[in-house]
Amino acid sequence: MPKKKQVKSNSQPSRAKPEKIGVLIYCPSDLILTGILKAFEPDKSIEIIAVEKGTIENLMEAIKQLQPQVILFAHLEPLPHLKEICKAIKELIKPQIKTQLLLLGNIPSQEEIINLINAGARGYFDLNDPPGQLGEAIRVVNRGEIWLPRDKMSSIMDRIISVVGRDMKEKTLDQLTSTEFQVLRLIGQGKSNEEIAKILFISKNTVRSHIKSIYSKLDTHSRLQLALYAINSALF
Repeated sequence: MPKKKQVKSNSQPSRAKPEKIGVLIYCPSDLILTGILKAFEPDKSIEIIAVEKGTIENLMEAIKQLQPQVILFAHLEPLPHLKEICKAIKELIKPQIKTQLLLLGNIPSQEEIINLINAGARGYFDLNDPPGQLGEAIRVVNRGEIWLPRDKMSSIMDRIISVVGRDMKEKTLDQLTSTEFQVLRLIGQGKSNEEIAKILFISKNTVRSHIKSIYSKLDTHSRLQLALYAINSALF
């Protein structure tokens, strides 16, 4: 009986397409919105899931319904209650969604930026920055990192660290257990909860419990504050 010829397939295994970053834009200005949308046009990694131009209440409702990965909050005029808006958005976001907030506008003072980051923002995109960098800013904050204008990053971070050091000078590491100390040190290195769990051979729930305890003992309210405290204390 003649042997059957094997037919080689030319088809390659299909690769999973990278997931796009879902962005909810809040921008009352049509002029600024046009520029934002144009900046995103060539970027295939970003998907605009909605644009909100109405009230802050409308924005909050859109966040609850759509659960975006990144919120781009654009404003032209200084908003006296921007810090409170950041806090309200932070409280609204579900932890498992990991939504990040990026502000866009005329860069405020260093002190204001520090307050906004502590209130829940993950970065500030200056209107004077090249529009081609906006997509990169979205990707950076989506990873949980901080985005600030490149020319101001160093001075702002130095200021943040000095403020954190001043605010925490009365708080000592003696309050922490040995495991909490290790968790704080790893947070300062930029490790995620999952990475910390693997390094310390504990569960992610245990990591979260330790972080909650550290927050209480050091009177802190954000992971950024813990990271900066670890850096300021030279824990690594």
